[in-house]
Amino acid sequence: MDFLIDIYQQGKITQAKQQAEKAANKADRFADDIRSLERRLDRLTLATQALWEMLRDAGHHSEEELVAKMQEIDLRDGAADGKISRTVKVCAACGRNSNSKRIECLYCGESLGNPNLFDAR
Repeated sequence: MDFLIDIYQQGKITQAKQQAEKAANKADRFADDIRSLERRLDRLTLATQALWEMLRDAGHHSEEELVAKMQEIDLRDGAADGKISRTVKVCAACGRNSNSKRIECLYCGESLGNPNLFDAR
């Protein structure tokens, strides 16, 4: 009887080890994904800062204009939450779907104006 219990327990131990190894592999993949996203974010941040400084230094735009444009873009999805949500809006002119990040319809060029004027699908 003890022999059968030992075999059963050994099987459970092996199963637990396999599950732990799968979890460790999954955690490693997620860590790699996070590192990749952090690198992309760093490059985007650097590019954004460089573009802003080029525009500012050339005298084309002020800090106030930048903040105002950021707020305008933030509000396109109807929420001042510091991020761009990807919602679908219906263009009033042509009836096609447009992304809420856009200020003009991709298809007909009509101004999408206030994002609250359109129903989300």
